[in-house]
Amino acid sequence: MSRKAKALAIVGGLAVAGVTAVSLITFQRNKQIEKDLVPIPIGQVETESGPETAVTGSQSSIAYVAAGPAQLFVSLSEGQDAPDAVEPIPVVGGEPLSEEEAAQITARLPEMPAEEGDAQDVNLPDDPIPPPRPGKTIDQPFPPPPPETAPPDAASGPLEVTRYSPEGEVDLAPFLSVTFNQPMVPLGTLAALAAEDVPVKLTPELPGVWKWVGTQTLTFEYQGEGIDRFPMAAEYRAEVPAGTTSANGGVLAEPVSWTFSTPPPRLVDYYPYDGPQPLEPLIYAAFDQLIEPTAVLPTIQLIGDGVTFPARLATEEEIAADDVVSRLADGAPEGRFLIFRAEKPLPPDTQFTVQIGPGTPSAEGPRLTEEAQSFDFYTYPPLSITEHRCGWGSDCPPLSPFNITFSNPLDTAVYDETMIQISPELPGARVNIYGSQISIEGLSQGRVTYTVRVSGRLQDVFGQTLGQDETLTFKVGSANAALSGPDRPLITLDPSAAKPVFTVYAINYDQLRVRAYAVAPADWPAYLTYLQQFRYDQPSTPPGREVLNEIIDTNAAPDALTEIPIDLSEALDGETGHLILIVEPAQKRGDDYYPIVQTWAQATQIGLDAFTDPDQMVVWATNLADGAPLPNAAVTLLPNGAAAQTGADGVARLTLPDSGAALLTAQAGDDTAILPANEYYWDDYGWEREPVLDELRWYVFDDRSLYRPGEAVHVKGWLRRIGGGPTGDVGLPGDAAQAVSWTLIGPQGNELGSGRADVTALGGFDLAFTLPESVNLGYASLQFTAVGNTANLYGEGYYHEFQIQEFRRPEFEVSARNETTGPYFVGERATLAVTASYFAGGPLPNAEVTWNVGATPTNYNPPNWPDFIFGQWEPWWLYPIEPL
Repeated sequence: MSRKAKALAIVGGLAVAGVTAVSLITFQRNKQIEKDLVPIPIGQVETESGPETAVTGSQSSIAYVAAGPAQLFVSLSEGQDAPDAVEPIPVVGGEPLSEEEAAQITARLPEMPAEEGDAQDVNLPDDPIPPPRPGKTIDQPFPPPPPETAPPDAASGPLEVTRYSPEGEVDLAPFLSVTFNQPMVPLGTLAALAAEDVPVKLTPELPGVWKWVGTQTLTFEYQGEGIDRFPMAAEYRAEVPAGTTSANGGVLAEPVSWTFSTPPPRLVDYYPYDGPQPLEPLIYAAFDQLIEPTAVLPTIQLIGDGVTFPARLATEEEIAADDVVSRLADGAPEGRFLIFRAEKPLPPDTQFTVQIGPGTPSAEGPRLTEEAQSFDFYTYPPLSITEHRCGWGSDCPPLSPFNITFSNPLDTAVYDETMIQISPELPGARVNIYGSQISIEGLSQGRVTYTVRVSGRLQDVFGQTLGQDETLTFKVGSANAALSGPDRPLITLDPSAAKPVFTVYAINYDQLRVRAYAVAPADWPAYLTYLQQFRYDQPSTPPGREVLNEIIDTNAAPDALTEIPIDLSEALDGETGHLILIVEPAQKRGDDYYPIVQTWAQATQIGLDAFTDPDQMVVWATNLADGAPLPNAAVTLLPNGAAAQTGADGVARLTLPDSGAALLTAQAGDDTAILPANEYYWDDYGWEREPVLDELRWYVFDDRSLYRPGEAVHVKGWLRRIGGGPTGDVGLPGDAAQAVSWTLIGPQGNELGSGRADVTALGGFDLAFTLPESVNLGYASLQFTAVGNTANLYGEGYYHEFQIQEFRRPEFEVSARNETTGPYFVGERATLAVTASYFAGGPLPNAEVTWNVGATPTNYNPPNWPDFIFGQWEPWWLYPIEPL
């Protein structure tokens, strides 16, 4: 990959447990990797040649990352610590002293007297300070003491069954539940309650577990093989016999019984269901309960044209060979489906009905289906063309696709371009096959009949051919009439043209009406008003003097986009001037809307640019013919009248007025150019002087950024006054901020507190407060307001955010660093290092380090060339667009 071909942002992520780990990343280019090959022999990472890929590894790993037209692969391996670059200090030469010479020097030193305290024992602490532990220790006896609660009042009187479920015909019975009005068992353990006698008799008897939920509700949960509910296709009867006695002595006077039932097998999914099928299709049927395929198959009939075709269960080999059916079988619950096929091939072009039941059995219960369940499919017919049409509706304008529909899906593997021939030639023709449809796209012309010849060799997915060539015709109609031109309120005609020409473009318009109105710069506000009030159904007259009103012939070929130059020489009074141009169809079609082109066109040789600051405008006038500065040009701001003259460099300076100036004009001889402050006619913005005010700048920080409810928050801040204007400087706030008032706003927008803090002479302030224990979690904000002389001053308010969360403090921290300097190019290496240490102090040794390296397409803007972008362009007003 060349350095200019593709820009990539390489992002490294890591999970660390170690003192210091170093990783070496190598960026290389591999020309032998195929376009879509992305081998990742590391970890469990799945990558695609999409907008973002990731590579992970623990020690040595390699990954290929598809990045646009070239291939980038990243090699990740153990690195080495990068030693600090130390410049060696030169060693001064010399000879060691002899023992006699050294003794002479030390003999001149005075003796060092011993002082009290020179010799001390090692001061060991009584007990080492333990490292801090996260969380908070709460003393709590275990097991906890029993709660001192009074027993609830026990109901007395006869025993009653207050409710029970399920009842009647139900789609699903997950469990049985019975509730009494009195306690039936004493409070105790689950084991003790399970040993109690059950006052409910269930018929038929089922394996399962009876459970007391409290002392008054009894439930039964079925425990069978493969299901966790009551068996389907069955009828049940539950009874609480008379004489059942509660724990309080209440007796059930009459027996209570009820019945419920679950449905027989119901068809929930099937295949095939859409499109033509082969002559030996596998048929899939899935149910809502367990079935026995050998028992269900005899209840199934495969009927076509009134004839029943014998069927058999499909073999495992046949199922594995069918991608669709095998995928359905893999996704269905085990034991709830069957797959079968006809014993012999089915006849083609036949509608078939698969009828299941009545009498279909279940593997869970004895109930049989009482009604038939069915679905249809059909076998493939002979390959033929069933429809051909142009476009999507009744019209066929130019550029509409030619669509041909066939009876069966086409085999794209055997298609070649000679099978479709188009006459006359269709420029840019492209043939697309979508299942059973061919779509032909190209630059079709209006009012032309195209002939498409479809070869008889065209083949469908069933191996059938069309048999004989077919000739189809597509009659392209006329294009919709259209007129377009400049869509801006102000344009400048080409200054290099031999004569002033205004250009529009038309389709299927024979004549156009052209009107021109001579105007002066003073007419600009009236022109904007005209644009605001313009209505198609109530056309009005623009300002100025009408100097042209004629009908011109377009000389356009039918259905062809035609460039129509309009010579404005006669409308202009000389070679320069200003015109409001209106171009519209000579014969309008419709009452409400018609295409119209209208703009203010200036024919001038003056180029005009303007730059402003809060007080002044700098005007630069140039000659459009060669770009040279234009001296001695009179520039004027309208309607205020401020005027100046350009110097030899083409520059003039104007003082901005207090009220808006909408238009800047420049005049050199008879030539005049205009530059509006704003071309948008619904906005009356103009150039005007803006007050230059001082500004308060805030710097606010807290001690932790993240707090738990109930913790104290400490905040400190500084204020500075930034002077406005070209001589502005940074200074102390002075009387502009003698104090700051603050309000604490919680994550839900409620006020949690407020106060006031004095500002020191150096512009500093601090405050502290405690968060409520019941505060909401999330982002809270402090809203500050300066208290003082803030008139004519920006920035009197400020806000600062912090988080309130419940969290467990981590035991160690991780930091990463880059030990080499980027940017990196293909073939170069990058070295990354990471360090982990305990918050309590000391390194975190002997732990694994996992690296993650990701490659993401990015873009590059050359310095001082913002209009040039290399890589992927992502405009802010649209989704990301890949440049051509």
